[in-house]
Amino acid sequence: MKKKSQSLSIFLLKQHVKEKEDAIQNISSLQNTAISLDGAEIFLYSKQSNKNKPSWVRLFTPYANGSLDYLYSSNCSAVLLINRNDRFFALTFGYGRHLLIPDSFEENFGLRVVVNSVDPEKLRSIDVHTLESVPVHKRSQASVSTSFPDFGLDVEQDLMYAATGFAKDPSFCKALSGKDALKISLPFELVDINSVLDKVSAFFESDSYKKSFPWIDRLSEVRNQSSKNELDEALVQKIKSQKLSKTWLAIPDVIDWANVSGFRYQKEKLGGLVDDISWDGYLSCLEDRKKEISIQRLKEDCIHCISASNEHAIHTWKVYRCIYCEIEHDGEFYSLTNGKWYKIDRDFLKSLDDEIGRIPVSDLDLPTYAVKSENEYNESVANSKGFVLMDRKNINYGNGSSKIEFCDLYSTDKKLIHVKRYGGSSVLSHLFSQGLVSMQLVLSDGNFRDLVNEKLPETHKLPKKDEKPNAGEFEVVYVIASNDKKTTAHDLPLFSKINLRSCYNRLQLMGVSSSLKVIPIEGIGQEENAHEE
Repeated sequence: MKKKSQSLSIFLLKQHVKEKEDAIQNISSLQNTAISLDGAEIFLYSKQSNKNKPSWVRLFTPYANGSLDYLYSSNCSAVLLINRNDRFFALTFGYGRHLLIPDSFEENFGLRVVVNSVDPEKLRSIDVHTLESVPVHKRSQASVSTSFPDFGLDVEQDLMYAATGFAKDPSFCKALSGKDALKISLPFELVDINSVLDKVSAFFESDSYKKSFPWIDRLSEVRNQSSKNELDEALVQKIKSQKLSKTWLAIPDVIDWANVSGFRYQKEKLGGLVDDISWDGYLSCLEDRKKEISIQRLKEDCIHCISASNEHAIHTWKVYRCIYCEIEHDGEFYSLTNGKWYKIDRDFLKSLDDEIGRIPVSDLDLPTYAVKSENEYNESVANSKGFVLMDRKNINYGNGSSKIEFCDLYSTDKKLIHVKRYGGSSVLSHLFSQGLVSMQLVLSDGNFRDLVNEKLPETHKLPKKDEKPNAGEFEVVYVIASNDKKTTAHDLPLFSKINLRSCYNRLQLMGVSSSLKVIPIEGIGQEENAHEE
């Protein structure tokens, strides 16, 4: 008899799960059905929800000529637990996933099985998390099966966390999808379960994916709560011991420094006003308030960005979100950025730093950053160095739907200078992408050049609309102002380095030179004494 096709959702439970109670929430409240299979017992835990009246029924009740009591919704949840080769697997049905204890199952198990078993030329969809200044989760879905390059994703900028495609071996299954769970549909009877689990186990253990997806292990978000708790505790110990290398407080968002009078660590109108945030300032504030550092405090305390015009907070962030940290824990490297932990492959980190180290240091002679805002600095440099000030002179581009900043300063020798105070990944990533986008438009769009020329003096004009620019004549210079005089490109946040490398490589392909310059901030970092709460 031909077997019917059955959809399966399979989780691999972690090695520490040795008892059923380690995997199932509120196990005593569930129906437990023992199932005999090949002389062994497996267990089906299930829960039947009560019948509920759908919320939309109320729309019709006042007007119905008869009773609508026959309309109801109901659902059931089930988990089949199987111990195979000293590892538990969980097959979930209905809403069964919600019966599993969070952190009891292997993260990315399904994705690992998919990339090892899928035909790399027959992918259907890919889910990614971008590493841009504004992180975005997106799904790319092809109308027909195709290869990875056809999805147009940037392996340097996008983290793949789920995929769907057709299997290399059609005798196993036709198509499969994977994230934490593996989802497959195949002709199936329960007596086939052991052979299916043996196959997916072999795929999970294999490293054949490195031939088609060699970049997949470079970076991954840590989503396991117990792992995040361990990393948070390691962070707290690092702060308590004052071992703050590769650990900074940084503004997490792009802000208008011209409208900033300073920052407060306590409340919007309480505590000393400081010019920039730092560990020294925050820890001193905690000491004055007789508070101890803890992960809960880092996640509860706020940093307020105070407006220069009305003394109200124009931005408020949790301290935890402002922390950037790189840490080694249990032999692995991790990075905390924008409130999330990421695991970093050691070889990837080394190659990234090697490539960042090869980016030229600009020979521009620039003064130290000794003013309150970026536009003040840019104005002073333009006046003293003879550059054209382009800061805040946005180009209304694309029928006015987009505003592009050509650069902050422009020189007679065609240097596009972009200036930003040191901040978190999103701040610096915005800086790097701004330089890349502007340069792309200069080289490719005559209309954009004409709009820029309207704001440039005759001595600095770009090639006209009908003229072809020479990419080799231009240079994009990224200038970062930092409170730490020892800051180098290697000290940038991880995602900023990834974005910098990507933008630098793209500019190189365009034939455009680019360089980096770090300038010290002096004279504006003195903090007033914080007042007690």
